[in-house]
Order: sequence, then C-alpha cells, then structure tokens
Amino acid sequence: MKSKLLLFTGIIFLVVGILLKKITEMASFGLLLIIIGASFKLLYILLKIKSGAYKPGKELLFLVLGLLLFFSGLYLRGQDESFINPVYLMVLGITLKFIFIIKFIQIIKSNKPVT
Repeated sequence: MKSKLLLFTGIIFLVVGILLKKITEMASFGLLLIIIGASFKLLYILLKIKSGAYKPGKELLFLVLGLLLFFSGLYLRGQDESFINPVYLMVLGITLKFIFIIKFIQIIKSNKPVT
C-alpha cells in the first residue's frame, strides 16, 4: 500500500502543479510540483522493478517515445516556425504514455500472487 501512496501522491502533485502553472501566477512553484510528481511516479516504477513485481519490457518504448514526442511538442510550441503542429506531437506523446500505463497496470496485476 505504501507504494500506491507514492504513486497517487505523484499524480496529485502533477495535477496540482499543472493547475497552478495554468491558472495562477505561481508558474515556477507549479513546475516544481510537476517535477516532484514525475519523480514520485518514476520512483514507484523503480520500486516495482526492484521488488520483482515489474520486469521492464518493450512497453517501455511507449513511455520513452511518448515522452520524447511530448517534450518535442512543448519545445516546438515556443518556436515561430515548425513543420508540424506541436499539438499533434503532444497528443501522440500523451497517447503513448497512456498506453504504457495500461500495459504497466496489466503486467503488475498479472504478477500479483493469488490469495
């Protein structure tokens, strides 16, 4: 249960950070919360790997490609000239990250001991 608390705390920090960044003047504090939330989620995945509940596989490609596309879209959004609409890259990146989350949950649930 402690590891799930870490995951949900990370998600809450992410959401609050995004809201603070978008609707208030506290953009740098919001960015700090986003970084902390992402770190908690990464720590959760690393703890699952260490415990043996999750063995990394090809689904990590979805996460890596999703992050690359998302951050590329963020970067291109600030540029005047881009060959593709950055929103498409960001949406595709979020979709790939979502696919990773679904696969990750399926793997974790399939490795749970039956009681």
